[in-house]
Amino acid sequence: MKILHLDTNHALLIEQFNKLGYHNDEDYTSTKAEIEEKITFYDGLIIRSRFAIDASFLDKATNLKFIGRVGAGLENIDVEYAREKGIFLAAAPEGNRNAVGEHTLGMLLSLFNKLNKADQEVRHGKWDRAGNRGTELDGKTVGLIGYGNMGKAFAKK
Repeated sequence: MKILHLDTNHALLIEQFNKLGYHNDEDYTSTKAEIEEKITFYDGLIIRSRFAIDASFLDKATNLKFIGRVGAGLENIDVEYAREKGIFLAAAPEGNRNAVGEHTLGMLLSLFNKLNKADQEVRHGKWDRAGNRGTELDGKTVGLIGYGNMGKAFAKK
């Protein structure tokens, strides 16, 4: 099986594919048009977000059996068309859930404590102690819209 890697990933990924006897090629610089010229020679594709994998691209990928997205979503892939062509799609939806949960909590605390506003004012020599008093999160109810990988990670924080 021949796999084309279009973005850098953890070295362990290629190492493990090599152990399985797969041939791995890395191409981090070619344009989409250049990749389209050779994609027919590959069984697998590993990507992040370098460019969109649309119907036109997939039509040129006549031997493609799978696309592995090293990332949380498949938003840069024409999922419906890929499935119609029998291409297996895989992503890592849990990959950044902890970072997203922490970032969301940080943004919420920044909002409650007016950190951005206070930072800008202090940088311009203004000290508005009363106007920049924050609100504590303690005792508040935080509503979550969606309880998938990201929502659960945030709820645990």
